Amino acid sequence: MVHNSPEAVAQQNAAMKAQLAHVTALVEEYCNISTAQAGKECTLEEKGKQSSDHTRIVQETHKLLHAIKGPLDTVFCHFENVRLLTQELSEGREGTDQVDEYQPVELQFYKLFRENAMQAQSSAASWAIALYPFREVLSELETTDDTPLVVDIGGGKGHTISQIRGLTGEGIKGRFILQERQLCLDDITEGLPGIERQAYDFFTPQPIKNASNSAHPPTHSLCPRVFSPHQPPYRHSDAAIYYFRRIFHDWKEASCVEILRNVAKGITDKTRQRIVIADNILPSKDADAEGAWMDLTMVTFTGTERTEKQ
Repeated sequence: MVHNSPEAVAQQNAAMKAQLAHVTALVEEYCNISTAQAGKECTLEEKGKQSSDHTRIVQETHKLLHAIKGPLDTVFCHFENVRLLTQELSEGREGTDQVDEYQPVELQFYKLFRENAMQAQSSAASWAIALYPFREVLSELETTDDTPLVVDIGGGKGHTISQIRGLTGEGIKGRFILQERQLCLDDITEGLPGIERQAYDFFTPQPIKNASNSAHPPTHSLCPRVFSPHQPPYRHSDAAIYYFRRIFHDWKEASCVEILRNVAKGITDKTRQRIVIADNILPSKDADAEGAWMDLTMVTFTGTERTEKQ
């Protein structure tokens, strides 16, 4: 039986204690501020700071969990899950089955996976969704109630598009659209107020578009773009933002290109329409344990976690 060296044990123990102390300090600070502000009329800046502090606690608690697990447990517990998902690989058989098509056969595991793992992943990363300034970008456009503001492509059960709608706030006219396969839409039990649902396979032409020969979609920026008042009016039937969250790490490069081309054909205004991609970006070297295990896991499904250059 292989035991960890005294140095490795001491290093992990120190990491756990340091991260626990850090989280404890953040919680104490948050509790003091929230208690002092309870029942009072707060400014937008105060509300924003309180929300940011809460989000930071979530992030740092997530880091604490990984410090407790350690790198080996973090990696190998996910490999075991992958083994359960890909039983047919042990037979050496090649096929084209997709995970979401294969899993429903294993109904109990599929239900557990959809209601726990995927939902937890969607709700736990709300801080990452807020990195893109949706309200600032959309407020620059002259829109109507019929304008598609954000189209969340492959958006699962709608948790992300609901958070985006909340971040956009009041005063901006338009529609928020969840696009998913019909099987997934049928599985949604929540109301999703203000969210339209549309059955869609992203390997087919994007239905929310105008005819266009655009071949190169605009890339996004985390800073709002300043628009010239001399630009022509924004087309109300165009989608302002096509949003992909944790989609492309599932697919090989050729499939990613095909997905993006289907959206690119719907781009009619390169200066104001956006394709926003929310995915993990790995460093070219010295990736952390979490990034490494996710990359190795996605390779099993012919996907990959990519660097910025990729």
